[in-house]
Amino acid sequence: MEDSITREQLFLRQEVLDTIRAFMREKGVPESFYDKITSGTGACENVPTVYQINDPHNFSLLSQTDQLYMEAQIIRLGLSSLYTAGRSFRKEPRAGDGRHLSEFTLLEFEAVDMDLEGLLNFQEELLNKVIEEGLESEHIPEKHKDRLRKFLENGYKRVTYTEIVNKLSDGGVSINWGDDLSSRDEEAICLLCGGPTQVTHYPEEIKFFNMYRTQRDTLGDLHRIQKEEETDTTTVDCVDFLLPWAGETFGGSRREELYSVLTAKLLRGEMFKQMQKAREESGYKYDQDATLEAFNWYLELFKDKEITRSGFGLGMGRLVQFLQGSTRVVSF
Repeated sequence: MEDSITREQLFLRQEVLDTIRAFMREKGVPESFYDKITSGTGACENVPTVYQINDPHNFSLLSQTDQLYMEAQIIRLGLSSLYTAGRSFRKEPRAGDGRHLSEFTLLEFEAVDMDLEGLLNFQEELLNKVIEEGLESEHIPEKHKDRLRKFLENGYKRVTYTEIVNKLSDGGVSINWGDDLSSRDEEAICLLCGGPTQVTHYPEEIKFFNMYRTQRDTLGDLHRIQKEEETDTTTVDCVDFLLPWAGETFGGSRREELYSVLTAKLLRGEMFKQMQKAREESGYKYDQDATLEAFNWYLELFKDKEITRSGFGLGMGRLVQFLQGSTRVVSF
């Protein structure tokens, strides 16, 4: 809520956004803007959290992400990269718990000719810039600047999901491979690793449909990829950048490049099933083709060409929370 914002947070929000925009300009990355009323392609992987709009003519919702539209715009305009800072709307049952918001600013970045390694480097460079500028800010407590300075000097750890799940399990945490990380898990990981940590290669089954499958030799043909039992230990080239106090703040991945794989993963994924259910509950009859049609414009981009690309979404409220060392996410 805006009425909970302090004077320091008000000015720090502006400084952080200015810093990121200056960083993007230096990199030659243009800013774009997108509609906030979208079709199913504006949803993240957890469809039950979308705000649906009462429209008798179209299945519409308030946007959660601009990712697919950004990918399309980069390809259509022949750009190398793009970013946006827009509102994201989540029907979040945990809103108000100090960690989640029902509406917030999501900064998103997409680039072609970038693999996961390039994405990890870009995220670290961006965070370094934000911390460096933050150390000059009068709106961050001096006692907290020492901790930020130490993070900057020590660098950031990188660890795979499998490695960190094993470490947590060995330390007595009740967690199994395939579970999503809880906020407590993320807090423990930052403590174990001594600061901001990039966790990579999560299980494919718990991530967005268009993330790049790591094990390329398991792709097979369209029929084979649809077999659920073959994906038990499959991972994707993705990353969650965990920050102390805030937890997951960046979430990104390399994007899948093969049309057949994109289509198969979409059709067999939980998100697609949830989307069909949401359409039915809105009064539309069950129609898999109609649900798929909402994504066809995106899938068609890759029908005749493979394009290496990566991107991330950054929760600005959690970034400010991290900079201030706050126990609660900052409204942004």
